[in-house]
Amino acid sequence: MSGAGTASAYFAFKAGYESLKGVNQPTANPAKKLINNAKLSNQPKEFIPINEKTILVKVYDHINKKGNSDAKKTEAEEKKLDKTSDKEEKKTTELTDKKTEPTSEKVANFPLTIQDGGVTLAVTETKKEGEDLLLSIKLKNEGTETVKFLYSFLEIKDDQGRSLSAVAEGLPEELPPNKEDFQGTVKIPSVLMSKAQTISINLTDYPQQKLKLNLAEIPVIRENKP
Repeated sequence: MSGAGTASAYFAFKAGYESLKGVNQPTANPAKKLINNAKLSNQPKEFIPINEKTILVKVYDHINKKGNSDAKKTEAEEKKLDKTSDKEEKKTTELTDKKTEPTSEKVANFPLTIQDGGVTLAVTETKKEGEDLLLSIKLKNEGTETVKFLYSFLEIKDDQGRSLSAVAEGLPEELPPNKEDFQGTVKIPSVLMSKAQTISINLTDYPQQKLKLNLAEIPVIRENKP
């Protein structure tokens, strides 16, 4: 029996040895490796100072870019101010030119004449007298018959088509066919022509109303003449 037990023990040892034959002991302790890795991770990194030249270059670039941006902005604002100044100057010049324009924009070449049916109507002069505009009128009949006028039919309008009241003085009610010049005036209140630059005059005979004596573009004078 002792021999059988010894044989069994031998075979058991032999089987165990063979089964463990391919197993090797680790070359390093895993726990020790973990501890070493933890130490390395906690170890502070080496301090490397930033180059002073690099800092100065970055600061210079930042200041230079900002300076250029401010300069461009200032230049744009100056241009805007110059344009505004030019517009204001132009507007002021235009207003000044308007103020210095003459009060009578149109100057006629007198006398202004119209003829119909042998009768001639002429405006030889316009002038401001007191608060009235005076038209110097000349009538002449080169026809064969006497012509009659009713001056309440005298029609005067401004350049905007508005009718103006007027008073005829010194003009004949009958115009004989003797080719003689008859002179008189037509007086118009200046207050009625505050915005008018020119006026027109329309005269016809009475009662036939055959004549069409129409004169336009008669300038309005706003300053008193000596």
